[in-house]
Amino acid sequence: MTDLKGIEAFDEVKRLIVIAAHADDLETMCGGTIAKLARRGMTIFSVNCTLGDIGAQSKEMLRWTLAATRIAEAKAAAEILGIEQTYNLGQPDGELVASLELRAQVARLYRLTQADTLLTFDPYWTGQAHPDHRAAGQAALDAYMPSKMPLYRPEQLNETGADLGRIERVFLFQAAPEPEIYVDVTDVYDTKMAACRAHLSQFPKGDESLEWMKELDQGRGKTIEVTYAEAFKQMQVW
Repeated sequence: MTDLKGIEAFDEVKRLIVIAAHADDLETMCGGTIAKLARRGMTIFSVNCTLGDIGAQSKEMLRWTLAATRIAEAKAAAEILGIEQTYNLGQPDGELVASLELRAQVARLYRLTQADTLLTFDPYWTGQAHPDHRAAGQAALDAYMPSKMPLYRPEQLNETGADLGRIERVFLFQAAPEPEIYVDVTDVYDTKMAACRAHLSQFPKGDESLEWMKELDQGRGKTIEVTYAEAFKQMQVW
């Protein structure tokens, strides 16, 4: 336990971008950590790669209606957590692949946001059963290097506020084999729960729908002897 890091692992971060697959990924995977970092004054951007348009509780719902609902829910959750801006890359839910197109979309946001830190899914975790999660994490990592190269998609650099990507550090959630960063989120857990409840289309029974998440966070909390925790690995980049 003495080798584990806590929230201090993020001390040098000023501008953080979170690349996820669906609205509610950020909130359930790292919502507590995001809330703590936002309270410290960090600028945080949320990116969902897909429209989330097949994640319905009923087969009667239209995909375009669900997509609009989930984009609105992501914005509502972002306000609760203190996120600066949300983006949706418009990819179809359940069909996400780490394509060259997706890589370019992500690289563009690295350049526009000028984020210095990336937080995303660990695409290498063998237990990552959801293909969209793997693809989002892989595309996020694949975009890191070309975003820094002036001859890669140079038209992106003509956009207002854009410059070469400046990601300096990468953190992964749902990571294996063993995370080395555990953030105590007990003091902000009510905020995390509120952000998750904003995704009513996914958690229609409120707290009851989120028992699985609470159990996972309690399990991580036991590692550092707190009530709730979130876990990450840091990936070395240069």
